[in-house]
Amino acid sequence: MASRRAAVAIFLGLLLGAGCGSATNEADDGGSTSVGEPACAPFEGGTQSRTGGQPTGTMLLTDVTAAAEKCADRIAFDFRPDRSETPGYRVEYRPAEDAQTEDGSGNHVDVEGSAFLVVRMEPAATADLSGEDVKMTYTGPRRFAATGAKHATEVVKIGDFEGVVTWTIGLDERRPFRLVTSGSPPRLVVEIG
Repeated sequence: MASRRAAVAIFLGLLLGAGCGSATNEADDGGSTSVGEPACAPFEGGTQSRTGGQPTGTMLLTDVTAAAEKCADRIAFDFRPDRSETPGYRVEYRPAEDAQTEDGSGNHVDVEGSAFLVVRMEPAATADLSGEDVKMTYTGPRRFAATGAKHATEVVKIGDFEGVVTWTIGLDERRPFRLVTSGSPPRLVVEIG
């Protein structure tokens, strides 16, 4: 019985010495994860531009949000639910000069970051022009910090001109991204890993 206890004690000592008994393990990104919680797998998105969606009418933007998840930053663009179509989009990395130039005016718009992911949606608008009165559908900020995000620093609207709505996502560096779309309710989500 004593030899069995000694063997178990030696085995447990080896496990603890190897780091297997600690409460946290170092993750690949320099952070820590709880034991039993898997580290983030390599992000499956690439860095190449992506296009998609061909709505038959103008999609009306209602909300833009940034959220940080364990393995990705998520920037979501929500549209008025009276259309059940996938938004039209082109998402791509652009040079700082292009990504920080306002559509229509050509004015420079500062965006915090070292890499710039531009989200162009069309046909899209932030106001309903179909009636006698203009009704704003997006009343949120033109710029906001991506608080708590790992890689996104700031999200800035750089265009709402001639049926095209454009936002720039400032990042700490060029990162892989992927897109998630839906038509009911209409939504475009940019996931950055």
